[in-house]
Amino acid sequence: MNLQPVSESKADNDDLGTWRNSHIIRFSQIDGAGIVYYPRYFEMLADSFPEPFAVSSPARFETSFYQPVRLGERLQLFAATGPVPNAFTVAGKSGGQLCFELLKTGLDSATSSAWAVNANTFVRQAEIRAWMTGAEGRMHLGRCYELTAVLMEEWFSVSLQCPFATLQSSDGALVPTVKLQTEVQELPLKGDTVQLNLVVLHIGRSSLGLGMSISRGGELLLQTRQTIVFVAFQNDQLSPVQIPSHLLATLDRQLVVAAA
Repeated sequence: MNLQPVSESKADNDDLGTWRNSHIIRFSQIDGAGIVYYPRYFEMLADSFPEPFAVSSPARFETSFYQPVRLGERLQLFAATGPVPNAFTVAGKSGGQLCFELLKTGLDSATSSAWAVNANTFVRQAEIRAWMTGAEGRMHLGRCYELTAVLMEEWFSVSLQCPFATLQSSDGALVPTVKLQTEVQELPLKGDTVQLNLVVLHIGRSSLGLGMSISRGGELLLQTRQTIVFVAFQNDQLSPVQIPSHLLATLDRQLVVAAA
């Protein structure tokens, strides 16, 4: 599904049912690399557009990230309904540059099953705490992405034997998220114990495709395909670099085929 940018002229036209909002990036919203921690985007979106991001029914989110947003910068949000029925689109800009695009739609049919759990699947459990949820006791979407982000970092540390800090110090690499494809059947509730799974779906020259899911008692609640890219600062800008060779053998052993 290709996302079409929401243009400035369209965003200025109230007759098209379009809204605008903006946020100044604070210290609490950035990660160790000094850029916005991607779950924080969903918090800002839920704050700006609470109804579309309440996720009261099954939904699909397609998100692409293009440019990082840093501390103190202003993130402008341009949102509109469409381009398909029951869809909601958002474009985020900073300094006139397109930073991310998101399209939310409903699920046309039942979500596909989670990826098969095998000996190479990274599995963890977590309890949903009150601070992760809203007034109705249901987990915020942004907190779900926090769970999967922590899962990915622990996978790097435990399964790949390469903590993020080691990766940055020894290889000079960063691994920002560039794409998320998420299907939400239901958000977990306060007090739930959920299982988190991570599998490797794709290995490229500089990119990794990861499949992560959240389930409760065998029921799949959310699954997301996440693409991360290994990058490094070259000539004062971020450029893709090869996946470090010492990770490839382990990654190859963990590679699986996604369930149909």
